[in-house]
Amino acid sequence: MLAEMLRLLLRAPLGGRGRPVIVFSALAALALGGLLAAPVARAQESDPGEITIELVDQPVSYDTGSDLDIEVRISNGSAETLEGFTLNLGRESRLTSRSDLQDSFESPSGIALAVITTEIGGVLEPGESRVVTLDDGVSEVLGGEAAGIYPAAINLLEADGATPLDSLTTHLMYYPDAAQSPLNFVVAVPLNDVPARGPDGGFVIDPAAEKPTIEEAVGAGGWLTRTVSELNRPGGRLRFGLALTPRLVEEIADMSNGYRRGDERLSEDSPEAQAAADLLDQLRQVLSTDGAQPLLVPYANPDLPSMAANRVDGDLATQITLAETILSDILEIDIDRSWIFPPGARTDAPSLEQMKLTSNAGEKTFFSESSLVEAPNPLLAGCPIEGLTPACPVSISTQAGATLGYRSDPGLQDRLAALVREDDDRLNLQRFFAETAMIREEQPSRSDRIVQVTIPSLWHSGPRLTRTLYRGLARAPWLKTVTPEEGLELDIDRIDRRIQDEADAVHHEISAFDYDAIEEASSMIESFNSVGPPAAVYQRLLRNCLVAESRNWWADEELADRGLSYARASAQEARAELDKISIEVSERITLTSRAEDIPVRVLNDAGYPVKVRFQLDSARLRFEDEEVRTFETGRTPLTIPVRADSSGFFPVTMALITPDGSEVIAESEPTVRSTEFNNVALTITMGALFFLIAFYVLRWYRRRNAAPPAGALEH
Repeated sequence: MLAEMLRLLLRAPLGGRGRPVIVFSALAALALGGLLAAPVARAQESDPGEITIELVDQPVSYDTGSDLDIEVRISNGSAETLEGFTLNLGRESRLTSRSDLQDSFESPSGIALAVITTEIGGVLEPGESRVVTLDDGVSEVLGGEAAGIYPAAINLLEADGATPLDSLTTHLMYYPDAAQSPLNFVVAVPLNDVPARGPDGGFVIDPAAEKPTIEEAVGAGGWLTRTVSELNRPGGRLRFGLALTPRLVEEIADMSNGYRRGDERLSEDSPEAQAAADLLDQLRQVLSTDGAQPLLVPYANPDLPSMAANRVDGDLATQITLAETILSDILEIDIDRSWIFPPGARTDAPSLEQMKLTSNAGEKTFFSESSLVEAPNPLLAGCPIEGLTPACPVSISTQAGATLGYRSDPGLQDRLAALVREDDDRLNLQRFFAETAMIREEQPSRSDRIVQVTIPSLWHSGPRLTRTLYRGLARAPWLKTVTPEEGLELDIDRIDRRIQDEADAVHHEISAFDYDAIEEASSMIESFNSVGPPAAVYQRLLRNCLVAESRNWWADEELADRGLSYARASAQEARAELDKISIEVSERITLTSRAEDIPVRVLNDAGYPVKVRFQLDSARLRFEDEEVRTFETGRTPLTIPVRADSSGFFPVTMALITPDGSEVIAESEPTVRSTEFNNVALTITMGALFFLIAFYVLRWYRRRNAAPPAGALEH
């Protein structure tokens, strides 16, 4: 009987475009009997594989003359045909605190103050879905109410209007007049993606799409093209910080000049290359406006605390310098390295000090809440008003000096993170906007508050959601977007916060990232560079190692291994280049004097001149290291001066090493025979023999001359 009463109430006609019914006493009585909340509560227990309702689209905010224009999708996941259905919308009282708003995200609706009912006829077969629009006027739901945030429950019932099937709760941000003292709002927009150019310089083909993923991103309708077009929209009032990952910009520039895709070579006149060139032009246009402030991202989007903890000291400076060079050369902008956008807004004391001391960068930056030490009493940490949302810039002191910037609002970041984690994108986006409005409503008359958020780095949304997000930020009557620099110039007090001495480890699905392997590969490449390879080859290998440090690989083990392959493949390529240099020498070498030259030949098949150093290792030969010598391609004869300390047979190790002395390029182990000391002994012996012979010949001669004549003996 009570269900029938509810059905009659919901169907009672009062005119208008829908069937609004203001039934305070009746609905209150039903609520006391537990019926009004029952459809929602029962819907929460329904099987998600059954009949469901999902928010498809909705205006971010409303004024007096707006229509609801709420689009919902009804999906029949059951095995039975749905013979029509009924939708009703009930809204609650205006929310007055951020905690009440967050409760409304999770809790079923309570007493509704107004109801709109829509009956939908027709048949919905199993597996089918239908989009339905609630187009009643917002005045029929909120007319006469004050500006603010109102939860609205949309219930899906069977055609009889009494049997609940599913429900959802969205929020109506109602601003009949222009909001006074809108909330200052800083939004950082990262443009970032997993690297698409492989270690060998060719673009990696996605097996599922049979083309590199970046081709889709820069093409018509791709996520990157959509985002840049929205940011570049004429008349758009959005002011923001643009954090371009330089590696991504570099790859787009490579595409625009013609590029290699697998075994195929695309010219600069190909549609794909033209699309990349057009996107670069749009980016230059965006950055030429005063509403877009470029933010410097280290080259390959690395995790700064992890680099500092793993002693990858020099790489951070290289990442920052290379990033600055790429953005300046390709996008023709003078970027201020005092503003650093740390990936994930993650910093700690060591990484912040390292940025400032090695790169003179990072005077202004962004902090996640986890990067800062929690206040002793969070209730007293609000700014400029204690007990409310912290809404002011922060100042951080380290041994390298002070750093100014913004602490990302954790609640808003959670709302944005839900866009990545969950399927209800439009509902989560509406909740995000509701929370921004609620922060303003905490103190609606104050203009000395500012809040900052960062769009998820790898969130690549569809066209409708992209449009809703950026136009919503630009048009929301309770928000006033400012660039990061403009925000610091406002007359808003800054709160002192302490930075973590060591940032917490990032929770991801992979084991400890192998920075040691990356460091070993980097050492090999630097040693290879001392040989003098073409600059383009060295730069590609160096950048591959920087790419291996990217946090974009941290989603899972397979992706992490792909990231490390950039370092491994580069080290292998450097070693293969060194292997093209060899030494040729006889297997047996005879030295006939104490000081002598050993003839060798250096073979260079690298295709470019190389610089090497010769090294000889022997306990019985003395050798003075030669200076670094340059060898052209082909065979080059070389003489190595040595000095023998003894005679006999002994092994010798001859090697070509890199000029920095850290890598052996090639080596040979001939056998040396020294006869110098044997010849000396023979000379002495022969001299003694000749002396003896001369002595006895002389003695014989003297005796012969001293003998008397034979005649003299007779007389």
